[in-house]
Amino acid sequence: MASEYLRGIIYEPIDKKRLRAAREFVKLVDGKYGHRVELDEKQLYIKITPGPEATVDSILKIRDMARAIALGFDPEKALMLENDEYTLAVIELKEYTDKPNHLRRIKGRIIGEEGRAKRTIENLAEVSMVVGDNYVALLGKLDDVEIAKRAVEMIIEGKKHGTVYKFIQSVKRRR
Repeated sequence: MASEYLRGIIYEPIDKKRLRAAREFVKLVDGKYGHRVELDEKQLYIKITPGPEATVDSILKIRDMARAIALGFDPEKALMLENDEYTLAVIELKEYTDKPNHLRRIKGRIIGEEGRAKRTIENLAEVSMVVGDNYVALLGKLDDVEIAKRAVEMIIEGKKHGTVYKFIQSVKRRR
């Protein structure tokens, strides 16, 4: 049984542009684990009402899946979080700079020309990545997410892309 702390309703705000993904997500998970999952299209949030038999683990999983949808992952990727080996991590880019033009430059370096840097990190680290307005979200197996997170931080710090890719490859080889 979940603690009383987790008995409350959870609201995950979403962007209007994420409504289609949120609708699909709600269809897939409503009633799963005994929770009620609804979408409020006017107020723009996913509402999670834990059921009477809810476990802390199941509540946290549904919450993380809803958060993944809100961050920009598609429902199929978000559902990977059902597996205990998978995790979601978010790097807040505003923690690295408060200047809007620096934020644009950082995002540009993470994404790369025509999305090449982002794709390369995703492929080498074996994760999914979403670059939002002020964040980078990573979804994958815990060890892989840790590697990708460090790689993104290296790019933010100004390291060359080639150095970052070699870092990922060397760490993956050692595991």
